[in-house]
This record gives sequence, structure tokens and C-alpha cells, in this order.
Amino acid sequence: MSFSRRFAGLLIILIPFTSQGGEILWDHWYTVSERNTPHSYYNEKVEITGGRIRIQLNTWIREGKKIRSENLGATAKNTPELEPQYYNFRTQVNGEEKVIDGTVDSKGRVFSVKSRTGALQSKPLRAEMLPRLILASFFPVWIHKNSKRITGVQPKEFQAILEDQVEGEVPVMTGTAYEMRADDFATASKTRRLRIEFNKIVAIWWVTPKGDAVKIEVPALERVVKKTSREEAEAFLNP
Repeated sequence: MSFSRRFAGLLIILIPFTSQGGEILWDHWYTVSERNTPHSYYNEKVEITGGRIRIQLNTWIREGKKIRSENLGATAKNTPELEPQYYNFRTQVNGEEKVIDGTVDSKGRVFSVKSRTGALQSKPLRAEMLPRLILASFFPVWIHKNSKRITGVQPKEFQAILEDQVEGEVPVMTGTAYEMRADDFATASKTRRLRIEFNKIVAIWWVTPKGDAVKIEVPALERVVKKTSREEAEAFLNP
């Protein structure tokens, strides 16, 4: 699930996330409610392997009586800038598989995207990479890498590519992260309370010292994301 999808809700094609001796930064399950109604749930797994960081997002979304899924696997350099390397996004659109593949050239200068829905191949896209530009799915890892730089003095800016919204262009959105005063939940859960504004949407994130989210609230959308167990997440959309 891309960063923008955390503000929205999300059958999945699972791509195995296999460890090759790397360090698992976190492997968490979350539920997403909208207007107090179960909307979706997802698994977010982050692994560091040498000079790379990999993220795997598997999301299940209720759509009427059906459950739709989305899958995103992405890799970036293991640096504070999290320079993108490549990603693969899969979902279903009207019963057909939609696949998006994004890659950055070896010099880190050109971002290329190929996508198809069913047998229909879209025109490849190319865009110049900007400094300090991340993949939106890596935003929690960006918090982890930039924890000390996110303060209550001045908002820290970031730019991100929305991986699942490359239709005719490569959308780059800007955002800011700012630390707020701790509330009762932050104190009880020993988390930091961050105000995140991205694509003109404001969300409040409660994050651990590592940067992984414990809870996310999006007041304008009446949306609440909560960290939970795998068992509770998988039962979340049951009638």
C-alpha cells in the first residue's frame, strides 16, 4: 500500500518476502476503519539487507461484498535519502490484473515506469529524478531514518512518488512532518505524535522511536489506522 493509500482503505497476489540474512526492521499488521466501519487491513514488512532496504505491503480492501487486494514490493538504498531503486505493484481492475513496474537507472537520474492492465500495455513513462525524492511507500522508513531531524521547531519537508497513480505521468507530491506535543495516548504508548501533511491531507501519526506507526488518524476522512495482531487483522473484515 502506498503512502497515499494509508489515508484510504485497501483477492491479493502474494509475492513472497524472503529474508536473505537481512535484519527485519519491523513486520506489522494494521486495520483501517472509516466512519467507525471496517474498511481494510494490511501487512507492512521492512527488511534491511546490506546497502538496501526492502518493503512489502499486502493490503485487503472491502468493496461491497467482495475483498480486493493490492500488493507492493519496493527497494531503496539504505541511506537517509532512501534513493529509490525499483518497485512492483499489483492489483485487480474489473477482473483483470494491473501491474506497474518502476525502476531507477544505475546513475540514479532517470525514473522509468511500465504498466499494463490485462493485455493492454500503457506507454512507458520517464521522469528525471529529483534530489531527496522517495517512494511514497517508504515514508515510515523515512521517519525512521530522519527521526532526529523531525522536531517541533520547523516542519521537515519531503517529496514522494505515488507508485500506484502513474497514469500518463509520474506524480510527485510534497509533504511535511512536524512533532506535536504528546497527548494522553502518546504518553501511555510511549510514542511520538507527528503531524503529517501530504498531498494537502493532514494526518496525525503516533510512532515508536523506530518510526513505525502505532496509530494514524485522518480527521478530514474520519479514518483511523491501528496496529494490531495478524489474527485480529485477518478477522477484521469478517461479517
